Amino acid sequence: MNEYGGPYATGCEKMKDETRLLDILRISKTGAVKERDIVVRESPATIFLNDIALVTLQCSPKDLEYLAVGFLFAEGLIKGKKDIKSVFADKKDGAVWVETVGGRKPRDDILARRLITTGCGRGWSLADSTKLKKGLKAAGDFEIQSSQVALLMKEFQEMSRVYRKTGGVHSAGLADARGIVAFNEDIGRHSAIDKILGECVLKSIKTKGLVLMTSGRVTSDLLVKAARARIPIIVSRSAPTDLSVRLARDLGMTLVGFARGLRMNVYSNEWRIVARSCVR
Repeated sequence: MNEYGGPYATGCEKMKDETRLLDILRISKTGAVKERDIVVRESPATIFLNDIALVTLQCSPKDLEYLAVGFLFAEGLIKGKKDIKSVFADKKDGAVWVETVGGRKPRDDILARRLITTGCGRGWSLADSTKLKKGLKAAGDFEIQSSQVALLMKEFQEMSRVYRKTGGVHSAGLADARGIVAFNEDIGRHSAIDKILGECVLKSIKTKGLVLMTSGRVTSDLLVKAARARIPIIVSRSAPTDLSVRLARDLGMTLVGFARGLRMNVYSNEWRIVARSCVR
């Protein structure tokens, strides 16, 4: 089996909620052969906030409770677990109901901006990334060795089992210096991050001082999600955008891209990444 799919493996039974087995025609330089292959599942999930349909997201149909709570938290609609009265997910119908303490309805301008997205193109966001409050600035005393970043990314990649079987999802993780404390995968890079944030909210895991890891490119809306959680460091295997770099610098966040082994590019607040100096 190659990196992007192949014969069905026994271990994939554990991923049946996230993947589907399909008949395909595989063509290579040696010819064509009919096989069975694993592809990721995609389905809509509608988030209801106090019985009002807020948004429908195209996502991987698992951990919908985490997705809904993380989405609401990342968009500033809830501040933490104390704001949540109840969460209920109906996986069959693809719906999640979140009831908040006080039961306040979403504003009309928020409801007017609903759309369906995987979050891989133009992400759905209520926040204006250029007008964030100063209160979101990252804490200034967190540092980590570049070698430790490499070890965390290695662990991160080893946990990306759905990606290794299908090549069709993004991964997201949160880690402290000892290892990963939350991990998830989704067809959308935004939703993968929402899921780990939602898990932290529901499990009362403090995100301040953690490292956010992602397999996808870092855009300004992802930067906003991390800022809401007071996360000081974002590490990606992919590239950042210029606006995300500018926003990271303004908010005192450290943004690392192209983290592959001991090689990485630090785009902002590089003092948090402790590395050996090279003699030129």
